[in-house]
Amino acid sequence: MKEISAGGIVLHDEKVLLLKKYNGAWVLPKGRVESGEKLSETALREVLEESNVDASLGTYIDYIEYSYYSYSRMRKIEKTVHWFFMHSQDTSCAPLKKEGFVKATYVDVDKAKTLLSHRNELNVFLKALRMKESVME
Repeated sequence: MKEISAGGIVLHDEKVLLLKKYNGAWVLPKGRVESGEKLSETALREVLEESNVDASLGTYIDYIEYSYYSYSRMRKIEKTVHWFFMHSQDTSCAPLKKEGFVKATYVDVDKAKTLLSHRNELNVFLKALRMKESVME
């Protein structure tokens, strides 16, 4: 089964929005594309739903692919996640507890490099930082 998702790397000054899951994992906000939705719309909606951050959309960064086993669906899921830059006007945020998030917070970019729990999210985050630096040169 294939699943398409989209998410955002939300920046405010030199900080990035991260979510902490109930199991202690630190992740970037993302979620599944709903019927008729554009990837960018999904990314913005998921950021708002999961963190209560009303972000503005930036440029497309890249996508990542991975697979996992869904015990609720009793099958392997092949997942593609598309990532976008986003910006927020302030750092107010709140986690969506019903989705398993216990904390939403902005952390320094350098600290985020050590907190992100999944290598594929870390890699896309590092790519985003390189893209940001090349634009500022």
